[in-house]
Amino acid sequence: MLECEPARLYVRRIIRPRYVKEQENGDSVFSQSALPSHLPFPKSIASASLAAQMIISKFVDHIPIHRFIKQFERQDVYLKNTTLIDLQKKVADKLTPLFELLSQKIKKSNYLQMDESTIKVMGTGKKGKAHQGYMWYYLDPKEKILSIHYANGRDRKYLKEHLGDFKGYAQTDGYKGYDYFENTTAITHLNCWAHARRYFFKAYKGGYKPASEVVNLISKLYELEKTFQPDTKAEEIQLEREKYATPIINKLFQWAKEQKVLPKTDIGVAITYFLNHEKGLREYLKNGELLIDNNPIENKIRPLAIGRKNYMFAGNEQGAAQIAMFYSFFATAKMHDVEPYQWLKNTLEIIDDYPINKLEELLPVK
Repeated sequence: MLECEPARLYVRRIIRPRYVKEQENGDSVFSQSALPSHLPFPKSIASASLAAQMIISKFVDHIPIHRFIKQFERQDVYLKNTTLIDLQKKVADKLTPLFELLSQKIKKSNYLQMDESTIKVMGTGKKGKAHQGYMWYYLDPKEKILSIHYANGRDRKYLKEHLGDFKGYAQTDGYKGYDYFENTTAITHLNCWAHARRYFFKAYKGGYKPASEVVNLISKLYELEKTFQPDTKAEEIQLEREKYATPIINKLFQWAKEQKVLPKTDIGVAITYFLNHEKGLREYLKNGELLIDNNPIENKIRPLAIGRKNYMFAGNEQGAAQIAMFYSFFATAKMHDVEPYQWLKNTLEIIDDYPINKLEELLPVK
């Protein structure tokens, strides 16, 4: 039988005796023991364990703060919403140097998958109108690290701002903003076969039956990918793709170029997208370390999508940046099978005294 003992709150009391020593000249000297070094918020009633539980509840279990407060009220502990929002900010401030380090590691990668998603952000003016912000996702699928950055727009200028001097491969969907990579020789742009397949599948569902053959041929590309094991060498993958995938891809593009369809129909849109991104769709054939699609990064957006339904919006742009940071850490932890609560609690307890040149050791990676 698996029993369950609900989480409970208890008060930890820290006694710090004060001593007075009389000097020969008649003066008095006071001394008091220092606070324990593992207290992340010395002037707050919040411990590392409470802060970690609140952050995990919101960003891993998708429980809004007001529901978290209700859970405490059942134990006769009454906390204000503003108190916990302030606590979230304090945790974010503690982790900011670690997040900057994570972002630097992303910039040093040589292969990134990228995507973006929306988030509603409340305004700071008198009217306080909400506006649509964007979370920009940058995933290194080889090192299994993710960095998410908030921006108030979807312009390509944010790519330059977030990536800095990144050099290597950038894999994206067909959003025009990613055409930024076509203007730099330091970055090789490749596209996602999953997106191409979706357009043709939509055309097939819409009644264009010949599109089923395209979907089936693309499925053969994926069947080939499934034959590769985690330890398969990149050179071997490249050779197998050249032998089996290249003829299929040649056939697909030859078919697409021969079709005479209306451009605004579903199949017309599918073929236009397909032909416009031919170069990027072929790019993965040249390097066995590259993936056929950017589905891994799309999966990382799901927690944000769930969270949006629960906490609805970010209170301001600073809050949106905090949300981006927390999702970055917890997605990275999940990819490395790191238990998020224990990691966050331990990190909050030791980060203040941790050597700056060893800070990378605190990242949620194995």
